[in-house]
Amino acid sequence: MHKLLKVTLASALIGCGTMGVVANLMTKEAKAVEIITHWVPHEVYGMPGEPDNNGKVYFSGLGAKYMGYPKHENAPPYPGKYSKFWKTLPAYRYYIPDYMYNRDEVRPSNPIKGTFQLEQCIACHSVMTPGIVRDYKKSAHSRAEPSPTGCDTCHGNNHQKLTMPSSKACGTSECHETQYSEQGQGGIGSHASCSSFAQVECAWSIERPPGDTAGCTFCHTSSEERCSTCHQRHQFDPKVARRAEQCKTCHWGKDHRDWEAYDIGLHGTVYQVNKWDPKQFDWTKKLADADYVGPTCQYCHMRGGHHNVQRFSTVYTSMGMSMADRGAPIWKEKRDRWASVCDDCHSPRFAKENLQALDESVKDAGLKYRETFKVAEDLVKDGVADPMPKDLCPDWSGQHIWSLKIGAYHDDPAFGGKTGESGEFRMSNCSDIERLCFESVGYFQTYIYKGMAHGSWNDATYSDGSFGMDRWLVNVKQDASQARRLAAIEKKVGITWVPESFWKTGEWLDQLTGPYIVKNHPGKTIFDLCPDPGWLDTHHAPAEEVEYINRKLKELGMAHGAEELPHKEDPGARSMKPH
Repeated sequence: MHKLLKVTLASALIGCGTMGVVANLMTKEAKAVEIITHWVPHEVYGMPGEPDNNGKVYFSGLGAKYMGYPKHENAPPYPGKYSKFWKTLPAYRYYIPDYMYNRDEVRPSNPIKGTFQLEQCIACHSVMTPGIVRDYKKSAHSRAEPSPTGCDTCHGNNHQKLTMPSSKACGTSECHETQYSEQGQGGIGSHASCSSFAQVECAWSIERPPGDTAGCTFCHTSSEERCSTCHQRHQFDPKVARRAEQCKTCHWGKDHRDWEAYDIGLHGTVYQVNKWDPKQFDWTKKLADADYVGPTCQYCHMRGGHHNVQRFSTVYTSMGMSMADRGAPIWKEKRDRWASVCDDCHSPRFAKENLQALDESVKDAGLKYRETFKVAEDLVKDGVADPMPKDLCPDWSGQHIWSLKIGAYHDDPAFGGKTGESGEFRMSNCSDIERLCFESVGYFQTYIYKGMAHGSWNDATYSDGSFGMDRWLVNVKQDASQARRLAAIEKKVGITWVPESFWKTGEWLDQLTGPYIVKNHPGKTIFDLCPDPGWLDTHHAPAEEVEYINRKLKELGMAHGAEELPHKEDPGARSMKPH
């Protein structure tokens, strides 16, 4: 596969006179370029692209999903190409304040009238919400000079138009502008985009009723929209935000197993047995001055207190699910920066060899997923998957695209959809083999990546890492073998199988986006109804890289329904900035 893709791509580029550009990009070491990925790249799905050892990380191969405000008036209340199909609950207003609380047309009614100053707020809320007042009085805000940063500073003083502070309220020039700017510098996979991307661009949030994904929304919006998620209100004590447990609320669980990997790994053990000793962990010191006996999440990922958590992270490849060769020359700067943190306690050789071990573990995991995916793909192409995509209720797009058909990787009609129309991983109402494929890469390969990155050998191998992928590969093969034998028997005895109706309809299924589109927009798909792609977050890629990707999209005919990737001049601009 590597050689085939390299020869095919090189031939196309030579014909266009661009081989020199490619050679330069393949060998340059000066800049770490991060074109963000989504799930697993071209070498699994057969999309046009370049070999993994090139080091580029493509966003669904060379197909792309987009994020950002739609370019039209009457924009939906939250950014993202598919936001008009994202269902919300009233409780979301506290987690997405600028879009669901602070605008006049959506601000909740308030029976209290009048304009109030800090002393009046404290007098009333000492009775109404005494816990908030107690916390506030312990905060640095209450002791700020020359005057306190009070309730009216953050919420306003007109009780009929109170605001729910978002991170923007904290990021003013008078307050925490630097931290706010740094927090917004990360691309997809960072705090700065974990809601606007993950909630309104992914099928599991788009297609389902809001109650199904409320937990996803609360977590994803909290870290993008609110500083108070880490700096617990109303004390906003930085000592609390420096503790590793502060990250635990979001960074744990099946598909982002950071806390578990850290907690049971070598570093986490050092932290747990020493964290109460101020001689070993002095939480009063700023991160820039920290001299901890062992690393915390913040010590490594927020080096010196910098709020872009991707700055000292490994190459972002959708939580480890992609096979990009992190050791390729293009990533040298980012890897050296990552290893420089380890140098505080370890030799440079030790850090870099452990990075290499992470690379090899992810590559081996990728081989298993290629094999797992191929078994499932062949079942669909041969028409013996049970159920086939056509036998299900309409998917999130209002069609019957195979759920593992990510980024339009084939034009084969067996998978449904057209070029540029993408399937999405589904965890429900799909064949058991599809679900096993998703869990293999979405859970077990992630465990391997997170385990190796955080020193948890148990997660990387025994718990559900490489051994879990082994188990799921065997299960997929066993299921496929049984499906083929059953199909052969049915063919021999003349049985024409009619799938059960419960795959197509049901009380819960009827609440999904797909059936809604079919019923209310006959003949249309979500791609027709959301044609404006918005803009892709390129993670502040250098201009030559963006120009190269734009040209390749055109050359390969994969710019269907998509505008060119913009080069963002301002590295501190937030990805949610409106047009």
